[in-house]
Amino acid sequence: MAENKIDTRSEIAQAARSEFIAHGYEGARLQRIADGIGVTKAMIHYYFNTKQQLFEHVFRQSVEEMFSGLTELLDKDIPLFKKIEQLISVCLDKAKNDPGVLGFVLTESNRNADWLLPLIEEEVSLEKAAFAEQIAEASASYTITSVDPNQLLLNIFSLCYYPSLSAPINRAVLTDGDDRELVANRQGIILDTILNWLTA
Repeated sequence: MAENKIDTRSEIAQAARSEFIAHGYEGARLQRIADGIGVTKAMIHYYFNTKQQLFEHVFRQSVEEMFSGLTELLDKDIPLFKKIEQLISVCLDKAKNDPGVLGFVLTESNRNADWLLPLIEEEVSLEKAAFAEQIAEASASYTITSVDPNQLLLNIFSLCYYPSLSAPINRAVLTDGDDRELVANRQGIILDTILNWLTA
């Protein structure tokens, strides 16, 4: 019985995720979620008291997906340039595997900053001390230029995530409708861009 409850709750959350990604908080409808998985609205309210509670559950999960694994990688005991390469790879995988989640989190957090930014702060704690120390050591030895670790991470996130968020525009303006080659070449281009900046 307990397992059935977990399955139903997960099924509702998964359906709600699709609904919120497609329509946002304001446009999402509990009735569409219920109809999509063959349950009643009353069943949704049994597991999630309100639409807001359901949304916050989905939003927290989505934020966790965006940042999962990054702290572990930042703390990893590997050379700085290899770490940067792996960060780029992880971020590109996130953008490729579920671009809707990126757009959802960014759009909703901009629309409802006062409500949602505290949730992001609760869910995300990027431990950057080891990464910052590596950067400082590399700068002190003149391996790289002096750089703010936050600026480096911001550049990586921007270069990895923006093409996914702007994919429809890219296909319309930059290609003949097929952007697979553009996407396939991104990792090497981003790595070269970052390393050229750091070693200029």
